Amino acid sequence: MTRWAVGIIAVVLILAGFIYGIYEKYDYDFDPADQTYKIVKKWELPPVLDEISGIAWVGDGIIACVQDEDGIIFKYDIMSSKIISQSPFASAGDYEALTLKNKDLWVAESGGTLFRTKRDEINKKDTDTFEMNFTYRNNIEGIAAKPDGNILIAVKDRNLKGDEGDYRSFYTYNPASRELDRDPTIKVNYKDSIFEILHTGNPRMLLRPSDIEYNPVTGDLFVLDAEVPKILVLGSNGRIKKMHMLNPADFFQPEGICFSPSGRIFISNEGKGGIAPNIIEITLN
Repeated sequence: MTRWAVGIIAVVLILAGFIYGIYEKYDYDFDPADQTYKIVKKWELPPVLDEISGIAWVGDGIIACVQDEDGIIFKYDIMSSKIISQSPFASAGDYEALTLKNKDLWVAESGGTLFRTKRDEINKKDTDTFEMNFTYRNNIEGIAAKPDGNILIAVKDRNLKGDEGDYRSFYTYNPASRELDRDPTIKVNYKDSIFEILHTGNPRMLLRPSDIEYNPVTGDLFVLDAEVPKILVLGSNGRIKKMHMLNPADFFQPEGICFSPSGRIFISNEGKGGIAPNIIEITLN
């Protein structure tokens, strides 16, 4: 073997070791010994909900669901484990989030449009639309009805222009005035010590919200993340109270979270790699 061939092999091995070292240093591996939740029940969903995104509890064991391709709200009965209705509310689009405010269902499209329809009478002709001045670069994936009647907005990718920094912002939209408050309601600091177990400073690994919802019992805001599966629990002051890491074997693509009035927690997973989509009920330690 010639010297140049030996040299090339040596360089390749050195680079491989360097890359592996970085991977080992910054990659987070879930440890079942640290699990802080228990699975209560799992519902396997039909293929039509393979792209399930937002979910919302609408009463009597019924969970409303949207998927990110069609403008349809599905109602799923967890007692019978069946879809009981499919109601179009808009044309095809990239629908990522769903929340219930009073008797209205609100759906967010990732580019920044909100849709409002009646919980009990869903149809296109009665759907109202609200433009919030976001773009697809922001990528809206979570909304939650606030106690004051406004709607909290979570961006998955970029904060609004002019609001760049070492933090993830959450904004408030006022449906009555149709105005977006461009000043963040909540800032989650990427340098918070709770993120240290992730062994990275990469914002994509730290927090990319896939959904948000308020716990009706405690008032805490739950932030779901699908990038590195986890739940952040934020107090009323917006500070992190707890982080629950989720096992990727159970939560392979967690895209939606909702609560029953009594505080039961439900998380939806998109289908992935031949695994059927599902809804999982959990309790937290």
